[in-house]
Amino acid sequence: MCPYRSPALSLGQQILKMKRDFPDFHYTRHNNLPTWHGYLQPTSSSPNYRVKIIYQYDNYSSKAPRVWILTPDIRNSAPHRYSDLSLCLYYPPDRSWTPFIFISETIVPWTSMWLAFYELWLETDRWYGPEAYHNGQKGKRN
Repeated sequence: MCPYRSPALSLGQQILKMKRDFPDFHYTRHNNLPTWHGYLQPTSSSPNYRVKIIYQYDNYSSKAPRVWILTPDIRNSAPHRYSDLSLCLYYPPDRSWTPFIFISETIVPWTSMWLAFYELWLETDRWYGPEAYHNGQKGKRN
């Protein structure tokens, strides 16, 4: 017998919550995938970063949203990005994000924090955000 699994938050719930929390983010479907575009400015002296969020949604096994910075350009050597240049916002084995959590309450604020850490990295060449070591030990680099 298959154990009962509750469905993820619906796409409609994600869209409505995003519209409520980030009204300037615009929802579309790109290559048939739910996609948001919007701007984030982590500090008053930061540029406005144009952000794209793609969410591969299905009721039970949605993939984590992927986030790209479209403008201004992010340095190629910037840390904490995947090979497709999307941002690494959290340690996936922690399950910090699941399809039962709102994107607007997690992914968007984490993106803004990533951008703030990125700006500090540009100035200091040191990443001040939390990090997960690749050998499996979580922690923050000193």
